[in-house]
Amino acid sequence: MKKLLLATAICTVSFSAQAHRVWVQSEPTKAGEILKADIGYGEFPTLEPIAEKRLHFFEKGMVLVNAEGKQKLMQKGENYHYESAKPVKAGSYVLAAEYKPTFWSQNAEGWKQADMQNTPNATYCERTAMYGKNIVNIGKAAEKNDVAEVVGHELEIVPMVNPTTIKVGERFKVVVLYQGEPLPNATLTATFKGFDNSDNQHTHKVEAQAFSDTTGADGTVDIIPLRDGFWKAAVVYETPFEKPEQCQKHKHYASLTFDINK
Repeated sequence: MKKLLLATAICTVSFSAQAHRVWVQSEPTKAGEILKADIGYGEFPTLEPIAEKRLHFFEKGMVLVNAEGKQKLMQKGENYHYESAKPVKAGSYVLAAEYKPTFWSQNAEGWKQADMQNTPNATYCERTAMYGKNIVNIGKAAEKNDVAEVVGHELEIVPMVNPTTIKVGERFKVVVLYQGEPLPNATLTATFKGFDNSDNQHTHKVEAQAFSDTTGADGTVDIIPLRDGFWKAAVVYETPFEKPEQCQKHKHYASLTFDINK
């Protein structure tokens, strides 16, 4: 059952190491300009510097993808900020970044960046991986095939149409892939900038969501954006870890950000 939660916001609290989640966003860009983009890691939609001890999570940086291939962006300025090496052409692109798989374990002292074998008296462990994508439209929007490019993330939200063609209240179909295959029965949530202005920095809560639904047998789900603005869709999926004595689960977090026009 679809749950349109604009009337009663639901704040999701999950037992997880990750109060911080990853998303990707870009600045408005015209054809012939340098593309500027950011990795969000924290409380959506606020950008903040990534702690020095966590920078290695993002060692792969950021890439810009379309039907012609991939180009790696250069890190400049704030450690979450990236720019294209050269001006970009008109068209539609997918901007992508990832947080490399990392062990997180919890004991009475708190969270440790290690597996259970290296965390005394650990009660919980997950191997965390995060993936962020952003749909970029420069000039005239391209066909859906450009934004439907599969980046190759372990867990990925792929748009079936270009969101620039979607109006408020219309259905925006996406497919959720795990290891390249459609993922059924996965819960996808979505929210937009300005929906939840709570300060969740110290509560370990994920921001309130404006939409929630479950993927069908074919891995697809229709997001229904009830207002314009900057949106973030997200999926979390977990599987048992191969060696239970080392860690309990793999946990994957994927996001897709996009703009909905008035």
